[in-house]
Amino acid sequence: MIKRRNQDLFEEMAQPRIVPTVTKQPECLLEAMELISESANNSHLTDDYFKAVEIPTMYLSERLQITPIQAVLFSLLIDHIDDSSIRLRDIADMTGCSTTRLLRFSKSLEELAEKFFLRIRKGNSHDSYRIPREVIMSLRDNVPYVYKTKDISNVNEFFDEYEQIFGERRCDEISYEMLRKLNEENLEQIGNTHFAQTLKQELHRADDRLVFVHMAHLYISMMDEYISFQDIGQIYDDHIMPSTIKEDMRLQISALQQTLIENSNRDGMAQPDTYRLTSYAKNDVLREVSMNEPTHTSQQLTKHETLTEKTLVYNEQEGKQITELSSLLMPDRFKGIQDSLEKSGMRRGFCCLFYGAPGTGKTETVYQIARKTGRDILQVNINEIKSCWVGESEKNISNVFDRYRNICRENKLAPILLFNEADAILGLRMNGAVRGVDKMENSLQNIILQEMETLDGVMIATTNLTSNLDKAFERRFIYKIKFEKPTIEVRCKIWMQMLKRLNEMDATQLASRFDFSGGEIENIARKHTVSTVLSGSSVMDLELLCRICEQERIESAHYRRVGF
Repeated sequence: MIKRRNQDLFEEMAQPRIVPTVTKQPECLLEAMELISESANNSHLTDDYFKAVEIPTMYLSERLQITPIQAVLFSLLIDHIDDSSIRLRDIADMTGCSTTRLLRFSKSLEELAEKFFLRIRKGNSHDSYRIPREVIMSLRDNVPYVYKTKDISNVNEFFDEYEQIFGERRCDEISYEMLRKLNEENLEQIGNTHFAQTLKQELHRADDRLVFVHMAHLYISMMDEYISFQDIGQIYDDHIMPSTIKEDMRLQISALQQTLIENSNRDGMAQPDTYRLTSYAKNDVLREVSMNEPTHTSQQLTKHETLTEKTLVYNEQEGKQITELSSLLMPDRFKGIQDSLEKSGMRRGFCCLFYGAPGTGKTETVYQIARKTGRDILQVNINEIKSCWVGESEKNISNVFDRYRNICRENKLAPILLFNEADAILGLRMNGAVRGVDKMENSLQNIILQEMETLDGVMIATTNLTSNLDKAFERRFIYKIKFEKPTIEVRCKIWMQMLKRLNEMDATQLASRFDFSGGEIENIARKHTVSTVLSGSSVMDLELLCRICEQERIESAHYRRVGF
């Protein structure tokens, strides 16, 4: 019987729904989008569907100055604004059409990105999309969004703006070409400054000017004297520095090396493949920059004061461990503990492991510990560490620990070195490795193990691993905290915390019915909030909430229904 019902459901979804013609004339942008997205459910985006939503589509197209196809696609993406990583698969599930059909519209999506209506994050297997907050706010106010370049009047503001746009490049949301274009436009705005005029005289290519601006950004934000090819590679598509530019720098024939950059120096020895700004660049070219009070920070170094306070709910055992660890990392206690460890001949560093199922709060716990203890976070992106160039991955990981040591020396309080989602480096090492990739993985792990031995600070790694952890790593983690799926009681508290208008009886019903993690509950709460904003309702709709829960459960097979 169950098999038959599933077959009927499959056949029903396989057939496109007949979409009634939308005759209502929208009164605002969001209403037009709502009419388009509501009609799209299981429509397969057929020609009949596009005809049925012609009225709201043309309204949106004319007001936003985009094509009708773009108006429909934009509306479908807006329906997922609670998600910072929207995939074509999400739209395919919603509309019932194949991702192959949606790929036909990828050019239209790229054109929307060129108008800054959305951001496209390029991935190895698929792209994902995000709607910027300023676009959402504009739509909410019923005002067509128009991208405007920020006004920049001095060099400090120039580097403030560079930090913002580089953040989007680092997340693959804008291309290298777009980063270079915006950099040139911003240089034009400060064209009367000594900095901009010198760059035009010294460097004739826009590509070279962008490389120098990026290196200057790293120096200004954290006084970095060891800038590697990996650091420079962050500005390029795929985060890989072009081999021709890299070779020019190795041969010291790059225009940058005439007066602006040189090889880094350590213990009197020039370091190959790592660079720093020359004294001329620091003291003359950047003389208009306020170095005593930096106006921005590195993308990798997250300041503790920028972290939003959140009240997290834990199961009893992990709650006790986290409270204890937070207490030990408080500045007034930590130094005393380190001194005691050193007197006993033990390692001074605190290496901690947070492990458990996805969505159980591992990363957010790190953020809250950092905020509470006043520690900044230096986050390591494992994928950016690894390189196809022989030996470069090992240099990259060594540079990470060098950078961390430099920051520790320059600050009274050691930041947290965070290896987030570190499954790729904590797994079992390969015995008798033959392949180059396996050898590189082993080398990376050995370097990290050695660095953990001499670490004079705080390192936290998060992972979903449960049984494949290399024993050598396990021994070096002084604190190992397992994050379990929340109990019914904890889930009830999370529901009530996420949705303040939810009463205890309804929260208990949801907690009993759905075996969600804290992260999943937060995601559902966000979807519900978006739905109420779009509908204009302030009433807690339990039926809508359960429907969203069911959709979340259907989309991911690992969700387990535990109740009626």
